[in-house]
Formats: sequence, structure tokens, C-alpha cells
Amino acid sequence: MKAHKKLYRSEFAVNFFSARWVITSAAQLMAGGTMEDNEKDIVNNCHIYLICKSPAISFSKNSLAYEEGKLRVTANYRIEGEVREQAFLLEFPLLDGEADVKLSKYPHREIQVLDSIGAEVRYLPASSVAMDTGWHIINRELSKLEVLYIGQAFGDGSRTAFERLKNHSTLQQILAQAQYESPDSEIQILAFEYASYQIIYQVDGRAENVISDHRDWDRLKSIQESHLSKHEQICLIEAGLIRYFQPKYNKIYKESFPSDTHKILEGCYDLDFSGLIVEINTDELRLCLFSETVIPREHHICKIDLLDPEKRLGFFYHGRGDGTFFKMPDVIARSPKN
Repeated sequence: MKAHKKLYRSEFAVNFFSARWVITSAAQLMAGGTMEDNEKDIVNNCHIYLICKSPAISFSKNSLAYEEGKLRVTANYRIEGEVREQAFLLEFPLLDGEADVKLSKYPHREIQVLDSIGAEVRYLPASSVAMDTGWHIINRELSKLEVLYIGQAFGDGSRTAFERLKNHSTLQQILAQAQYESPDSEIQILAFEYASYQIIYQVDGRAENVISDHRDWDRLKSIQESHLSKHEQICLIEAGLIRYFQPKYNKIYKESFPSDTHKILEGCYDLDFSGLIVEINTDELRLCLFSETVIPREHHICKIDLLDPEKRLGFFYHGRGDGTFFKMPDVIARSPKN
């Protein structure tokens, strides 16, 4: 077999990493629940959203007691039908105009705060109790979110991603199927804002017979002076994450990315990026994303080789100094048919 080699001494990868993010249940989304100002700002500026599945947390019937600004309540969830419970004592002072608390109707997912005429003025979801008390850290199964669908939130600015999601056909399909297939689970929506991309350089000093003169450095200058458009960036992030997680409800990019037929790669090829790295991080709340093909982690790094190694070795290959090369581990390769 012909020995493959590098063309240039330097290779470049485009690196995307998540910044701010927010999570809400699909039930709260569909009901039009309120958000804090900082959460609204994230939603208004998010680039990618994930539809995920996690254990549904409820409050146990008749477990609520309120006295002197403190809540006593028991929360529960089920794993394959087995009930797991935890009692909580929470500081919960009533605010001006608030008169009483009670559990919401079955399946008791919220504590409702009522005013003097019995109208709801705010609520406390059971999932929030789990997060705020760290119950999901002790019971790690509560921290695991299965990624079912990934989409981009790049719209025309007239509506937020969450507003568009309310009428999203795939979300409706997931909600319907999840209720039937996974009655002990609930659907969560995560929205992510991505920071400006970084350029990662790799200079292989062991590579022999490669271009290392001004032509190599002209490529670097071109990458620094020219930029991928915002739309290109979001499309690359979406495609990379879909290829990495291979979510159940996604269709495009799931197995074929990257391919010469994908127009979203034209900017990368024009600038001669040979690697794509997409990171997604949920360690702030100690939550773990996973899928049928990816194990649960708080921080995922998706590495994709954009080149055909039969033609040219790129960013993820390093010379051994003897004319041969080794590939970095856990890199998603192009399909041979691409």
C-alpha cells in the first residue's frame, strides 16, 4: 500500500466551544413558564439546542408540609419502574401577597405558591429541588441526559429558539413517543451559546519532504485574515455534534458527515482547515450528556478529520520521525465513500 504523507508542515483545525447555556423542561416550555433576565438573554442569543431525556422527578403525594418558612417534602423518580425517594427540608419564605403552598395535580411535578384568592403566583419544580440541593450529584442517574435531537437556533431574529420549538414537529414527535415508550422520563431542552471560534495550529517538525516555505505561512495568513461566517459556524457546530452523538431523531449528518457534498464545508476547504473540533460542556451544573453511541460525560470533545487520508494526512496525524505517521485517538474519520 502506498505510504500517505503530509503536504504541509503546518495544519490547522477550527475549534468551537460552548459558553453560556440554559436548561428547561419541555413541559415548562410548552406552558410558557417564566425565565430570569439572564436566562432570557442566553435564549435570545443561543446557537444550538439539544432535546434530551432524563428521569422524571415528582413530589410524593401527601408529603408536603409547610411551617414557619420551611418546606418538608419528599421527591421521587423511577428507574425501570423502581421508585427512589428522598426527603427534603427547604428554606422557602413566602413573599408579599403569597398565602399558601400546595402540590400540583398528578404527577405532582411542582409545588404551587398561591395568593389569598387561590391563584398561582409562582411554582417550584421538583427537578429544581434536585438541582439546587445536589441530589443529582449524589444520585448520578439523575444527572444523565440522553441526547435525542440536535438543532440549530439560527433564525431571522423575529422569534427565539424556544418560541420556534413550541411548534417544532420533531419535538412534538419526541414528546408523543417518550410518553409511550418512557413514562418514567421527561424531556429537557438545553440551549447553548457558542463563543467565537479558535484556530488551533499544529506544526509537525518530524514530517519530511513537506512544504514549509512561504506557501505554508501564506495559508496561516489567509486563515487569520479571512473568517467563517456566523451561519457557517453554526452549521459546522450542529453537524459536528450530530455526527458525534448520532441522536435518535436526527437524520442528516448522522453518519455521512463530513462529505464533499456538504456545502457547509466549503469555507473550511477554502481556508484549508483539515480538522474540526466541537466541544460542549455541562460541568457547571454537573450534568452529563450521552447517547446510544457516546458514554455520559460533563465535557465532550468531538474531533473530525476533514480530509481523505488516502489523499492527504491532516491535523490529526503526527510524524514518528521515520517517514510514518500516527493518528490521534478518538477522531471521527471520513467515510470511505466520501
